[in-house]
Amino acid sequence: MPVLVHAAHRPVARALALRLVVEGGQVRATARDGVAALRAQGVFTASCDPDDEGRLEAALTRVHTLVVLLGGLGEPDADRIRHEGESAARAAAGAEVQRVVLVTLAGAHPEAADPLRRAHGRVAAAFAALPLPTIEVRTGLLGTPVTADLLLGAGLPEEERRRIVAQVAVDDLIELVVSIDQARSRATDGHLVVAADGPVRRTLEDQLALAADGAPARRLGRRVPTPGSRAALLATLAGPWWTDDPLVPDAWALFDVPVARP
Repeated sequence: MPVLVHAAHRPVARALALRLVVEGGQVRATARDGVAALRAQGVFTASCDPDDEGRLEAALTRVHTLVVLLGGLGEPDADRIRHEGESAARAAAGAEVQRVVLVTLAGAHPEAADPLRRAHGRVAAAFAALPLPTIEVRTGLLGTPVTADLLLGAGLPEEERRRIVAQVAVDDLIELVVSIDQARSRATDGHLVVAADGPVRRTLEDQLALAADGAPARRLGRRVPTPGSRAALLATLAGPWWTDDPLVPDAWALFDVPVARP
């Protein structure tokens, strides 16, 4: 049965959809734009906004697994992220999908201190309440060009540049979700939370220096946040950036996905 990647106009979701095509089987996606390019690569794509509950529910007909990657630092509107995620949960229930894979941020909780983790936590709670199995992957700071660009353009104070993060490579996260999709079981309910922490802890300053060194042809730091989005960014940077709960299993080990030390 098919897998559907929601909001594949976003770079990480789009890359995941294209990687799933390589594994064979039918891959579906929803996207606000770039639909023709996805279809050309073999992805059955429906054009819709991330909060278009009706169109998503229609696209989910006879889908086994819905994959939802919630917005991160590059999308500072936490209320919009929560609205889109809760709309996706209702669509999944209406279409009677058999499983959901949800990617959230480390520290996601309905009562988290910062708005982004709070939004992720509330979406996770909405999916956990569904009468179907869900897997929530809590990941650290994703190493995307957009993230590096945004952080370099934010003019971070010294104390924030010294903050410790455990960055996760996008390719590693994609391989993890592919492995989760392949590991289909007979479970009919339950909410499993797993941690996808980065293998190395570094200061944010060191991590951004590595990003700049790895992209000599690209000028970073062009995304200068507005005062309001900068405040939201600083609140999110307070962390946590990995999962310390011993009751939350390590996703890499659980699904047998190797992670190379960068």
